[in-house]
Amino acid sequence: MPAVDPLKLRDEGCAEGCDEALDRLFEYLDSELEAPDQQRVRAHLEECRPCLEEFDVEVVVKRLVRRCCQEEAPTELRVRIEEQMTFLRMRRP
Repeated sequence: MPAVDPLKLRDEGCAEGCDEALDRLFEYLDSELEAPDQQRVRAHLEECRPCLEEFDVEVVVKRLVRRCCQEEAPTELRVRIEEQMTFLRMRRP
């Protein structure tokens, strides 16, 4: 899916905070944010129609993927993915 252009969003009436909201959208969608970050993204989505529309698109995509991808990944692949995700989280400032 193409990245959303923050400048275009601002032209469409988007409030400040778009960059953070869009960067954290998947974490928000997956309920992976701490409470303060979750509240900040939620508040932004409530005030910013373009970001809310982007959120809605991501919700639909996630549902389609979940419905269409019923196969279970091989154990080795799942372990490698979990290890990589842990590594990336530890590197995050």
